[in-house]
Amino acid sequence: RNCLGTVWERSRYLLNYLVLEPGEALFLNANEPHAYLFGDCIECMAESDNVVRAGLTPKFKDVDVLCEMLTYDDGPPYMVPPLLIDGGAERYIAPVPEFLVDRAMVEAGGAVLLPASPFVSIVVVVEGRGKLEELVRQQPQLGGGANSVDGLVHAVRQGSVFMACAGTALQVRAEERLLIFRATAKHDLAEAEAAGGGGAPSLPTTTAASASASASASA
Repeated sequence: RNCLGTVWERSRYLLNYLVLEPGEALFLNANEPHAYLFGDCIECMAESDNVVRAGLTPKFKDVDVLCEMLTYDDGPPYMVPPLLIDGGAERYIAPVPEFLVDRAMVEAGGAVLLPASPFVSIVVVVEGRGKLEELVRQQPQLGGGANSVDGLVHAVRQGSVFMACAGTALQVRAEERLLIFRATAKHDLAEAEAAGGGGAPSLPTTTAASASASASASA
């Protein structure tokens, strides 16, 4: 509202207008302008050393840097469809090497398993209430294979945030409908299984300064 009548108000005619439904995700590459209008979403962003504002804000706007860095690419939004993974969760795989996002919507009385990642994970509970159990993969013993053992059990509710260690699977049980997101570094399930939940495989690098993906977190 503070920017009505300014030149930035007219920028909306140059941008894609998109309404994300619950469970949909959108990828934004580095140096692409974007703005949230309303609603809730989860945004996962690669490492970045700057934020350049284009307008619609009273904060400082560096016009010269902005004009130099923009890609000026046009086209439809880059949608990221969810993939159903073992355990019942959905996975969003962006076309960059830095990150991926898992989403689990669990009905009351139900359970979903978030498979172990060979990297540290950040877990955010957006809606509901339930239990989060850590399942830690043991290293193979002489004469036997590796197996998972029960770990800590956490009571979770809307607004809970956790860090899960590398190699830790998460069993999510809902006492009421539960919506939970997990962000971790990009990998595939076969790679994580081969690593035994232990040492993290190396990641490729990217020349992008930053990248972000968001998924609607509304009910």
